[in-house]
Amino acid sequence: MKLSREQFNLAKNFIKTQARYIDKALFDFHFESGDPEEVAKELKKFQNNDGGFGNAIEPDFRLPNSSPMATTIGMQYAKEINLHTDHAIVNQAINYLLTNYDEDERRWHAVPKEVNEFAHAPWWHFDIEKNRCGVEDTWANPSAEIASYFNLYNSLVSKDFLDMINLLALDELTELPEQIEMHDFACYQRLLDTAPPSIAETILQCLEKSVAITNFDKSKWSDYGITPLHVCLSPDSPFYKFVKEEMEENLDYVINNFTSEGSWNPNWSWFGQYDEEWNHAKNEWKGYITLRNLLTLRSFDRIEGVSN
Repeated sequence: MKLSREQFNLAKNFIKTQARYIDKALFDFHFESGDPEEVAKELKKFQNNDGGFGNAIEPDFRLPNSSPMATTIGMQYAKEINLHTDHAIVNQAINYLLTNYDEDERRWHAVPKEVNEFAHAPWWHFDIEKNRCGVEDTWANPSAEIASYFNLYNSLVSKDFLDMINLLALDELTELPEQIEMHDFACYQRLLDTAPPSIAETILQCLEKSVAITNFDKSKWSDYGITPLHVCLSPDSPFYKFVKEEMEENLDYVINNFTSEGSWNPNWSWFGQYDEEWNHAKNEWKGYITLRNLLTLRSFDRIEGVSN
């Protein structure tokens, strides 16, 4: 089964008319040989004067102020368009992350308490007593992902600090359950992409073990939870061998859930909170998810007439 050319054109039209400007520019970059600096120009609009990212670059919290979590989203875009170390966006973001490391707790906090003053999904609510939001049950999210960008742009980080963070990331990984929670897995998967050989093999072994014992129950794919595509976005993934059979069904499932308006919908909600803002965020997510699904389908040769 493939996404038809007609469906692809519907998705393209949806992105170009409904998605955020940054995701329109990223579509052009990936599918129409667009200029990466056009993406960078849109990305810069989410970056604050302190170098961090905010301004709802992560649509599920509308905080304009910078946060380490929002900055990881900004860095995902920067990495995707291959921004170099000397780019101002990268320099400022790395400096922000270095400045906002909590030395006492040896971690980055996902979001500040000010997140509560703006519309947000329940899991981003900052618990004053616990001094963290709901996603920070472990060190991994966002600290392991932040470590990945320090490795990618290592000339901007002191060797001693980078070595310390890499070893800390490894220690924290070995403390996680063998079956790693999906968001923690994603953060360590990003770290694996940039990790030095001294820690990469151990990270790979832990992630492989997690994938091997995960039950990818297709009856739950409509719910918010882990699927084969959460751990493997292309046939080149080191985890593809573990999910090869389930992957074909998962790709079919994605194609079958393409909507008549030309998009894919998020499979989560804000549970009745901030309805007006959620509707706006939901549409932003639709544009983002539609682009991500097109890229994934293309990588598996699942779009008619569109080669990788």
